[in-house]
Amino acid sequence: MKEFPAEMYQLPFFKQEGFVRKKCPKCGEYFWTQNAAQETCGESTSDECGYYTFINNPATPKKFSLSEMREAFLGFFEKNQHTRIKPYPVVARWRSDIYLTHASIIDFQPYVTEGIAPPPANPLVISQPSIRLRIFRTLDPHSADT
Repeated sequence: MKEFPAEMYQLPFFKQEGFVRKKCPKCGEYFWTQNAAQETCGESTSDECGYYTFINNPATPKKFSLSEMREAFLGFFEKNQHTRIKPYPVVARWRSDIYLTHASIIDFQPYVTEGIAPPPANPLVISQPSIRLRIFRTLDPHSADT
């Protein structure tokens, strides 16, 4: 995979906001951070670049099941004048460029984000199931790496 030259990433915004671009020594991927002391990208992957700090260390004294937490999340926003909408399918069949819904914004692209159609509510809240797969680089079958 061809990399972009570093100068293409030297945008005024990153400098103004104090971001630095680093290469993770564990997985080899580049990442942006405002923490100059940060060494790894922090992604929770098999490369162990990071980990989820909330596992076995909940942020609340009450334990929640998945259904209870989802309902607490949706209920909070409903109490604050957001309309609850049903989740979209995880197979993004309304899109020709992706197969899976990997974030709730996918539900509204391109129709709502490009002004083709109005949002189903505004403001809204959604608990969107999604599927994220780690991206594997395609190996050249003719290279020495295969």
